[in-house]
This record gives sequence, C-alpha cells and structure tokens, in this order.
Amino acid sequence: MQLIEVGEEKNTVIVIDDFLENPEELVDFAKRASFAPWPMAAEGKGYPGVRAAAPESHASRLMERLDAVVREKFNIAAGAELKIQQETLNLITVAEDELGPLQRAPHFDTSDPRLYAILLYLCDETHGGTGFYRHKSTGYEAIRPDRVEHYLDCCYVEFNKFRRPRKYCGDSDDLFTRVGFVPAKYNRAVIYKGNLLHSANILSDKSISFCPEKGRLTANLFVSYE
Repeated sequence: MQLIEVGEEKNTVIVIDDFLENPEELVDFAKRASFAPWPMAAEGKGYPGVRAAAPESHASRLMERLDAVVREKFNIAAGAELKIQQETLNLITVAEDELGPLQRAPHFDTSDPRLYAILLYLCDETHGGTGFYRHKSTGYEAIRPDRVEHYLDCCYVEFNKFRRPRKYCGDSDDLFTRVGFVPAKYNRAVIYKGNLLHSANILSDKSISFCPEKGRLTANLFVSYE
C-alpha cells in the first residue's frame, strides 16, 4: 500500500497493488455482462462509456478489506456508518472527437466530503491512469460545498470562452494543472475522496473499446461514511 499526497492541498490518495486474490474472476464476469451507456451519455456528459452491474458480492468483498484502511487513513469518526452508494464495471467507449465539453475536462463526483471513490484497475499500464488536477483560476483541487458554486460559475465562463481540444484529459493545460497521477496497473486499487478534481488519462485509442479483455476495464465503487 502507498499513501500519496497530491497537490498543494495535500489530498490523500491510497494505492494498493495486487488487491484481489483472483481478479480474473471479475474480468470473466465482465465478459458475460450486459453493458449499457451511462446516463447523460447521449448529451455528451458524464462517464464517456458504458457500464454493467458489478457482481452481487463485489462491494462487500472490497469493503471487508478496505473499511478499516479508509477509516484510518482519512480520519473517519468511529461512529460513522458505511453505506454503499454505487458499484459498476466500466469501459471507456467514446471516441475523442465525440466527447462533449464537460467530458474533456477534469470532474468531481460530488462536493460531499463524506463520499469516497474506489477504483480497481482490471487493465494494464498501457491504458494510462488517473490524473488529479488544480483549477488554475480558483486554485481549487477539491470541490467542497463552500466552493462548488464559485467553481461552476468560473467553469461556465471559461468553457465558453476557451474551446477545449477534443481529447481526453492528460497533462496540464490553460485551465487546469495536473498535480498528481496514478498509473493504471492490473489489480491495482485507488481510493480518494469523490470531491477531488480528477480524470481518466488514456494513452491511445486502445483504451476506447467495448471489449472487457482489451479495453480500459475498471470496477468502480462509491461509498460514504455518514
């Protein structure tokens, strides 16, 4: 396990390698699963790909191993209740020239600081990784409730003024500075707060695929402590 502090705000990101004992079981499940587009995909918003329901036991298997770690490393109160919010298998499938404006920029999953994203890579390092970002004009790296309105107002102006290139996020650009990067690695788990500005970083069209064996397959879990 590695603990990484990203950016000037020193937000914690946990990286755990060789996480599942038999990750190939999850890949085999994905090969048999029915994938469908994410909500808002037709409008060029949200996750740029397709999803399938994770196995019934997926969340409980992960949190059996992770609950104590997440509580300790993120200083979560002992009495906070763990709640499973969403669990899916995902594949990036939208070509770069079809991306909507919001899909070309870093995003945050929620402004609620109690929600955590758990990303399990079921693909190798040729599929890039996950980048973390600072918004240049505000300096924000995590979008908390007291920041969200100001951040969105700034983005509305900037995205209309500066036409972002039709490509997935990668290195720093005119509006965002990449402050951290976790490479993809088969069976690597990455845990971070859902309010961090982040994005999938891909290296080539290889990662844009409907095939679980060849594409950028990930298992994603969102949990909260309330």
